[in-house]
Amino acid sequence: MKHLFLDFETLGQNVHNCAIIDVSVFCADTDIMLSNNPYTTQNIRAVKKFKLSVKDQVDNYGWIVYKETVKFWDSLPEAAKKNIKPLKTDITVDQFVNDFTNYLIDCSKINYWWTRSNAFDPILLWRLFEVKNKYHHVNEYLPHWKVRDIRTFIDAKLDFPKKNGFIPIDDEDHWNSVFVEHDSSWDVLADVLRMQKIIRIENNLEG
Repeated sequence: MKHLFLDFETLGQNVHNCAIIDVSVFCADTDIMLSNNPYTTQNIRAVKKFKLSVKDQVDNYGWIVYKETVKFWDSLPEAAKKNIKPLKTDITVDQFVNDFTNYLIDCSKINYWWTRSNAFDPILLWRLFEVKNKYHHVNEYLPHWKVRDIRTFIDAKLDFPKKNGFIPIDDEDHWNSVFVEHDSSWDVLADVLRMQKIIRIENNLEG
């Protein structure tokens, strides 16, 4: 069974008009999760990050950079804060729609797609495609009825734990040394590893 995990970082909380920093995605396979060589932190290299041009969004679509959100980003450690800096490689909305569609094609059949807030991330994704009149492109691969909330999955499996974002590997020191908070790539991989941890325990597998 194939699962697509995705996570957005933005410059605001208004899902309808905030400028988008980036979105990271990872296509995971349940068979690998249950194998002798499951996913590890090394798979961060395979997470695909699409970093969007904020200037393109502001100039061409009127999307907004919220000052209070910029202040929040400025308060973060440099490892996370560097993600908001403009780069020459930042892509336009046009490029994103094309590149993301190609990523979905390469993933092949996706059984479910997962986010940490179905009232936020999916709507951002739909907005990017809708503004280019290509909603049907993304809906073909990620129909709305296949979206799932990873928070709900974890809560249901673990009876609403105090920390929904639990450390997903046994070596906590290693996790604390590599994990970057508020980095969409690490947030995606963390939830892949959390799902993997739960289903491996359910199947009496170690690690």
